[in-house]
Amino acid sequence: MEQLNTQIKINDIRLQNNNLKFKSCGYLDIKYFGNEINNKNEIDLTVEITKEIESLNLDLNLNFTYVSECSRCLDRNNKDDSASFNKNLSTNSENDYDIDINNEIIDVLSIVSEAIISKMEFTNICKKDCKGLCSLCGKNQNKYVCSHDEKNIKESPFSSLSELDL
Repeated sequence: MEQLNTQIKINDIRLQNNNLKFKSCGYLDIKYFGNEINNKNEIDLTVEITKEIESLNLDLNLNFTYVSECSRCLDRNNKDDSASFNKNLSTNSENDYDIDINNEIIDVLSIVSEAIISKMEFTNICKKDCKGLCSLCGKNQNKYVCSHDEKNIKESPFSSLSELDL
């Protein structure tokens, strides 16, 4: 799979009064709080740009898949999500995304990245009754049943996990 193309040629729309539709499919490398998008996760990008009097209206839609790590048991699961973004970019002033619409090409990478990251969760729990990791041995309690002696609780490097309220 190829990297997502986020560069849009807008030269035609600046000279005429019309709309421009742009579609791209690919991947980006994004890692954020246990969430990840890499070359195995596809992003579908659709952008519609409409020329107005002294600005361009940018309407961006994303469909994407990312890998999310459970905050309790560390299992990794795929999640499907979508995001949208609508912004009016003026031809006379700067904008928050450093997009100069007076150029022949604009790059919406910063907008795409921000839209994806805003949809990713800080803490993800794989299921309501996730048991997490064993505070003694670190094994996934959803897959293994541990039977440890009480006397070894304070000796384990994972003993501090038993005090967490997740």
